[in-house]
Amino acid sequence: MTIWFPFSATICQEEAFYVSICPEADIICKGNTTEEAIENLKEEMEKLLGEELSQGFSKITFY
Repeated sequence: MTIWFPFSATICQEEAFYVSICPEADIICKGNTTEEAIENLKEEMEKLLGEELSQGFSKITFY
């Protein structure tokens, strides 16, 4: 079974680092590069949705 949860992400620069924000999940992360900020956001999303995976969902796919 596949269920889609659309989430958006916004990346902005704050002085010497980048901030990634997912407003639907209320998650904010930062990184030294945009790529690092995005990866950190993905990791936090996986933690948030991790409980769902153990209840029958098979994977998380990022686009």
